[in-house]
Amino acid sequence: MSFINWHKNYVKKSLNIFGLSNYQGFWISFIKGLIFGAVIMWFVGCNEQVVIKKAPTSKISIDNQTSLVADYSIGVKGNCGMCKSTIEKAVKGLDFVKNAEWGIKTKILDVEFIDSVNSDLDPLLAVALLDSLNLAINESGYETMNSTANQSSYDALPGCCKYDRNMQVYSPKSD
Repeated sequence: MSFINWHKNYVKKSLNIFGLSNYQGFWISFIKGLIFGAVIMWFVGCNEQVVIKKAPTSKISIDNQTSLVADYSIGVKGNCGMCKSTIEKAVKGLDFVKNAEWGIKTKILDVEFIDSVNSDLDPLLAVALLDSLNLAINESGYETMNSTANQSSYDALPGCCKYDRNMQVYSPKSD
């Protein structure tokens, strides 16, 4: 006897025991499937929390003086822990950066500048520093919404680090 024939006989016997028709058995099976599916999703479902992070503004203007705040945030495209390591290493290598941390889930790079950079910064110098920050990110193979990575650097990335180049990330210019 095949499994299908065995199952048909089992279903008939089960329905006869409870005095149910095939139609009623169908609905009971359907509802049972929904309940078990919901229970499975409850226990096995994803527990990831969506992180919504409001990045600080990148510049403060006081009496037409522009200076960088201690923390600067910019969205950087990437995928994994190796991306995190590469991006942070490239940015931390700059003379004016004290610390940098890139969030894998948020795709936001938080940069902390050294204290001497924050005091009475000329607006043109601020733009130059941000350009050199973007350049360091781009040369490491990654890009922001404001800048595009070097193709040769992107091609040199490992397979897991090849991010979707159409990915949308936080851009401070969109504020």
